[in-house]
Formats: sequence, C-alpha cells, structure tokens
Amino acid sequence: MWKGSKIKRVQSGCIHVYIRGNNRHNVFYDDIDRIEFLNRCYFFAKNYNTQIQEFVLMDNHVHLQVETGQLSKFIRPFLISYVHWYNKKYNITAKLFQTPFNSVCKYSDSWKIDSMLYILQNPLKAEICEHPADYKWSSYNFHFNGKSALRKYILLDTDLMDNYYKTKTEFEKAVFQRRIKNMEIDEYQYKHFDKITNDDLCKIIAELTEGKSVFKLTKNELESLIIQLNNETNASLVQIASITHENYDYVRNLCKKSE
Repeated sequence: MWKGSKIKRVQSGCIHVYIRGNNRHNVFYDDIDRIEFLNRCYFFAKNYNTQIQEFVLMDNHVHLQVETGQLSKFIRPFLISYVHWYNKKYNITAKLFQTPFNSVCKYSDSWKIDSMLYILQNPLKAEICEHPADYKWSSYNFHFNGKSALRKYILLDTDLMDNYYKTKTEFEKAVFQRRIKNMEIDEYQYKHFDKITNDDLCKIIAELTEGKSVFKLTKNELESLIIQLNNETNASLVQIASITHENYDYVRNLCKKSE
C-alpha cells in the first residue's frame, strides 16, 4: 500500500453494518425509539435500492446486514435523519453514534450466513433471552414466513437464509448451536453480564424521575439518580454509565464517594 493511501469502504455487495452508541452509551430508551429507527432504516433503504437481510437492535448498538450498491448513500442520511429526530425528542445536542460506522463485505454464501447467524445470536450471547424468538427487536421471526409484529415498520429479504436451510428446524438449530466467534466486530470482547436488563432499568428510572428523561435532569438530580441506582438495583456500573450517558470513571468515583 502506498504511503498516505486510504482503504476505501466497500460500497456494493452483501455488507454487515455495525453501529455503536457513542462511548458505548445507551441508544434506545423505549419502543418508540426502536420503531422510529426501523421506520427510517426501511425508508432510506427503499430510496437507495438497498435490501435489508438481517438486523438486531441491542441497547447500545445495532447490527444490519444489507445487500446494496450504495452503502454510504443509504447509511449516512438514515443516521443523520434518526439523530435529528432523537435529539429533538430528548431536547439534546449530544453525539449519539460512534463514527465512522463499521462495515464488512461478505463475498461467499457461507460467510454471509455466518454473519447473519452472528447477528441473530446477539441476544443469546447477552443472556437477555433463552430463545431468539423471544427477543422482539431482531429479524429472527421474519424467517420462514414468520409473523413478526415488526413487519409493520420494516420489510426484509430473507431468501438467502431461508433457502440455505431446508427447514425452520435446521435454521433454529444453527442459531443455537453454530455459535459464530472471532467476527471482525465483536462487541463481547469486554463482556459483562448484567443482573438486570436495560429495559427494566429504564422502567425503574422512569418511576424514580416521575417520567422525566435522564437528558433533562439537573446535575444534582442525575448524581442522586446514579447513586440510587447503584444502591437499590443490581445494575452494573458499566450499565449505569451507559444508560445515563456518563463517563464510567465518573460514575464509579461518584458511587465510591457515596459509600
């Protein structure tokens, strides 16, 4: 490679896209956030001739697998549009996503399938469900003519996966048993297992703040909330930092001082 040259992002093909919350902070706080993300994803995919093949929305990151001929033209306006809506909803100006987004092109069918399995296995690896069908915010229930409630917001091209496995039973077995490791993007390298889900933590925060968004709390209110969450829930410090959009060291020191 010539000195000073840059590797260009692959724009065409079957591409695994990974979008992380800035500083690993929480992105989704309620179902409205997730539905709006899916709606806008599908809107811009249609506008830029992109087929969505797989997705999973986790608390602080998203995986998409798409077939496209213009990746950046699809992703950039989609994320800009969502962030604009999100910041208006929460009345903030903070950076929501880590940039640039990550993407890896998959060239063989087996590589594409491994990538899709990896995406669907995210909730299992995070130990937030026992069966992938129980996790609402993934494309698992779209396969084999599944009746996912999310079809109202986004449509998928599931042909590759559905044709690769002869039956739904074979597909389900692959998701459970053929655990994919050492992918190009592995958010579990720093894995910690939380004793409480982020959804439950968001509900607790809503009760403690009487429905007030964490983005609208004063500094004193936010500090009190962080200390209360640490003292009265099983949430990890990493989790509290993520969901309050605060630096981990700040949260750790604050909780240590309050002991």
